[in-house]
Amino acid sequence: MIYAFIPSFHQKQNERGRQYTVFCIEVFVTGKCHKIERRYRAFHSMHKQLKKIIQTPEFPPKRVRNWNSKVLEQRRKGLENYIQELLKMKPIPKELLSFLSLSAVDSGRSSNPIGNTESGHSHQPILTFVSNPYPETNETPDSLPNVVVKGTIMGLYSHVTENYENLL
Repeated sequence: MIYAFIPSFHQKQNERGRQYTVFCIEVFVTGKCHKIERRYRAFHSMHKQLKKIIQTPEFPPKRVRNWNSKVLEQRRKGLENYIQELLKMKPIPKELLSFLSLSAVDSGRSSNPIGNTESGHSHQPILTFVSNPYPETNETPDSLPNVVVKGTIMGLYSHVTENYENLL
């Protein structure tokens, strides 16, 4: 599943010295995070594209040149809610994936970051065992040293000053 949060915003200056606000977006996909910055106008542009093809969630209104931190905080919260509502859609709109710099991500991805199998299990094997752990040796398992017993005896009796190898 894809998660997106907008934890902060800050002011930047363009080449003409005019200030504008950018919203810092943290995007989490399968446990990895990347951060991007977007202006309100980029959000609004995406919203206009999406309105043409789907019913969109409520979009936070533009306030006329108000740099008040309360207004910007309300806008941040509104944009975060807007993005999170869009991410709940199935399939996730490709315009949103592109906006979040995730255009290569499968929009129908499972909610499980590990992945699903066709049988409906939500896990993948991490470790498997083979029937013969020594396939390249010609020895029989009885002729191999018993490392578990040796290790246990060494652990229990290593403090003894005598040669504990004789115990084996």
